Amino acid sequence: MNYILGVDGGGSKTTVQIADTSGKVISQAVSGSSSYKSVGINRAIGNLNTAVFDAVKKLKVTRDIYFISSCFGFAGNDAGEDSKTYRKIVFNDKLNSYLNPKGTIICNDTRIGLESGSESKNKIIIIAGAGSNCFGINEDGKQAGASGWDFILADEGSGYSVGLKALKAIVKAYDGRGEKTLLSKTILEELNLNEIPDLVKWAYGGLFPKDKISALAETVSNTAKMGDKVSIDILAEEAEEAVISVTTVANKLGFKDKDFDLVLVGGLFKCEEYFKNILINRLRENFPKIKSMSLVGNPAGGAVKMAIERLKDF
Repeated sequence: MNYILGVDGGGSKTTVQIADTSGKVISQAVSGSSSYKSVGINRAIGNLNTAVFDAVKKLKVTRDIYFISSCFGFAGNDAGEDSKTYRKIVFNDKLNSYLNPKGTIICNDTRIGLESGSESKNKIIIIAGAGSNCFGINEDGKQAGASGWDFILADEGSGYSVGLKALKAIVKAYDGRGEKTLLSKTILEELNLNEIPDLVKWAYGGLFPKDKISALAETVSNTAKMGDKVSIDILAEEAEEAVISVTTVANKLGFKDKDFDLVLVGGLFKCEEYFKNILINRLRENFPKIKSMSLVGNPAGGAVKMAIERLKDF
C-alpha cells in the first residue's frame, strides 16, 4: 500500500498525519516543536522523528512502509538558508529511507494552513498568533507573502508585538512618560509580580522570552474589554499592521476586484471587537468581495492535500 505523509511542524508542536492516496487519514501523532528556530536543529529532528514514527506504529503494519509523497510545513521556513536547514532536518538519518525525494515538499507552515483552510483558487492566510505571517496564492498559481520575518525584523500584528507594547506602556506609565493604564495592574497580577521594577528580572532573566511576552496578548485583550484605552489602542495598532500585510499580498496577487478567501489563524482573532472586526472592516473598504473565515481544519491535512497533488508530477 502506498502512503502519504503530511506534517505541520509548528513553533510549539508537530502534528503528523498518514493517509492513503485518496486522502483518507489513517494515523495521526503529535510531538514537540520541529521548528529549529524554537528548539534548535537536534531537538527539531528528534521531535519530527518522534511524531512520524509514533504515527507509523499506530498503523500496525508488519512490513517497512514508504511514503510515496510527503509534505512538510515548518514554522520559520522563510529564507534561503532556512530551506537548506529544513532539508537536513527532514532527510535525517532515521527518516531518510522512508521518503521519496522526488515526492517530498518542504515549505512554510502558512502554505499548508492555507490549503487546509480554503478550497478557493484565490486565497490568503493571515497569522496573528505568537508571531505573524501572511501568504497567498491566486488562480494562476502566483504566490506572494508579507511579514513572517520573526520578532527582530518583522513581527507586527502578532501576540509578541502586542505583549511587548503592553510592557513598554506600563513602564512608561510608571515613569510618568505615558498614559496611566489598567495594564499596570492586570499584567502584574498575571505574572504574579508585586511592582513594576520586578519586571526587569522577569524580562531579562534567562533566554530571550519571546513566548512569555507573546502570552501577554491575552491579558491585553481582556484588559481592553474592561475599557482600558491603552490596551484598545495597542490592539488597534496591531490590527492595522495586519491590514497592511493582507493588503500588500492581495495587491501583489491582483485581488482588488476579485472574490477571495481570507483564512484567519492565531489567538489575537479571539479578540473580535478590538482586533478581528477592525481588520475585516478595514479590508472590506478596499476589497469588498473578501470572504473571511477561521481555520477549522488541521494544517497537517493541508500538507496531505499538497502531497497528493504532488503525485500528479511523477
